[in-house]
Amino acid sequence: MTIPTQYNQLMPYLMVKTAPEFLEFTKSVFGATEQLIVPRPDGSVMHGELRIGAAVIMFADANDEYEPTPSGLCLLVENAEEVYHKVMAYGSVSLQEPEDKEYGKGAGFQDKFGNKWWLIEGIK
Repeated sequence: MTIPTQYNQLMPYLMVKTAPEFLEFTKSVFGATEQLIVPRPDGSVMHGELRIGAAVIMFADANDEYEPTPSGLCLLVENAEEVYHKVMAYGSVSLQEPEDKEYGKGAGFQDKFGNKWWLIEGIK
């Protein structure tokens, strides 16, 4: 099996409401880069790809055929507290304030698209 260099063997695929807003959210708080956007004729996102470091997240606008499918995601970060405060400014809901854990500093939140994110800094 040959995997194209722009992909990983396993990638999450999220169906979200307002996919362009989801993309902007990830760019602003995680430094994500847009890899591919395929629009539908109505302007919504039929297929999108973003990259955070080496990770690729695929996403699309939910619709009558494809309901929203939020997920849980774990992201290793340089500074959990800084990222946590950024996501809170975007209207996320706190699941866990940043705190030291046995595995490193951790924090959790739910974004306004329904996804639950777990941030880990300094994983041990």
